Amino acid sequence: MLKCRQIEQLASDYLDKDLSFRQRMAFKLHLFICHNCRNYVRQLKITITSIKLMPANQIIVDDKTKALAKVLRENASKQ
Repeated sequence: MLKCRQIEQLASDYLDKDLSFRQRMAFKLHLFICHNCRNYVRQLKITITSIKLMPANQIIVDDKTKALAKVLRENASKQ
């Protein structure tokens, strides 16, 4: 069975549907058992959805934040 640390590492791949059947089943089994990881994955999904709703021309304060927003927006568009 997967450990919480592995769920954290695989969560984005899970949401992007980039896991094998076996990995998905192990991931879902862990989520069924672990309330904290269910919350983590739910929050990650909400964050990705929120980023998708951000306007592309929103004013961003610095270059690091702008680069992060761009990467997150690109990852969100893959879903």
